[in-house]
Amino acid sequence: MNPEITAHFDRLERRLLESSAVSSYTLMRREVTPTDGKVRIRAQLRDGGLLELLEYVALNIEGQVARLKYSYHWQNKNGILVRRWDAAPHHPELPCAPHHVHLPDGDVEAVAEPPTATEVLVQIEASLSQGQKE
Repeated sequence: MNPEITAHFDRLERRLLESSAVSSYTLMRREVTPTDGKVRIRAQLRDGGLLELLEYVALNIEGQVARLKYSYHWQNKNGILVRRWDAAPHHPELPCAPHHVHLPDGDVEAVAEPPTATEVLVQIEASLSQGQKE
């Protein structure tokens, strides 16, 4: 096990516990090796929506945790996509490929700076506190 990656995943779980938007979560997968780690979490949102988080991380040359793959899938209580941020290489035409966000209308937009799981949670919290249950 890698202590830096373990701490990264611990912080993510702690943030979910502290989030005003999350009512509960299920840890679907958590694997940490000496060189990398994978986590998959399904979080139930207070408005009945769902957030699925997936991260694959490894240590960079500075010894810091770096996300190699990620997906943050947010849907409303009716199962309709609100947003999904990911780095899958299926939109090479975008200027910031592979980073992009899927929108409810089917459009895909480039994401210059990919969000962290914490930034996604902040966005969801703000949306729910404003009563925007897309």
